[in-house]
Amino acid sequence: MATFHAEPGLEHKLAQLVAPKIHEIAREVERQAKVFAPPTKKWITVADDKVRPTHVAAHGQEVPANLRFKVNSMQWDMQHRGLGPITYMKEPRDSSSRAVANIKNCRCHAQSIPDGISRNIRTLPPVVAGSTVTVKVVAEGDWVVEAEIGTLYPGNLEAQGAFYMQRAAAVVAARHR
Repeated sequence: MATFHAEPGLEHKLAQLVAPKIHEIAREVERQAKVFAPPTKKWITVADDKVRPTHVAAHGQEVPANLRFKVNSMQWDMQHRGLGPITYMKEPRDSSSRAVANIKNCRCHAQSIPDGISRNIRTLPPVVAGSTVTVKVVAEGDWVVEAEIGTLYPGNLEAQGAFYMQRAAAVVAARHR
């Protein structure tokens, strides 16, 4: 009967050999996540002297498309509609926010930014530790977690998650079965 004795450090050498392939698979996840990542949207006013102060304060606010803008509530909406100090709107004139005074005669619009979340997704270099190869695909920046999993706002207003990272990993895993 023959016996085999592996050279010391063979697992580490093998891990170094497969690291580039694992890195390429991670880059596939990155590319797919960028496809699934939601755009962001930016609150834009018409920037004249008729814009209400609550909307002036929201001007330029950028959030993922699946989330809501945070706009200061109007006093009337707080007193008569029971809103808190913040009104959460999907877009300007959003009646689902339950605001009335804050949406009446609004002339603002939301500008779409297609690469809003995807510009924050990247693949880190592989790390080999013993026989283990680790490669991370990360999404860093404001709102990336909430864009992924969604959130619940006061008043039971919900924003569904886009699950862009989860979906990307599932698609790539299915390709490599």
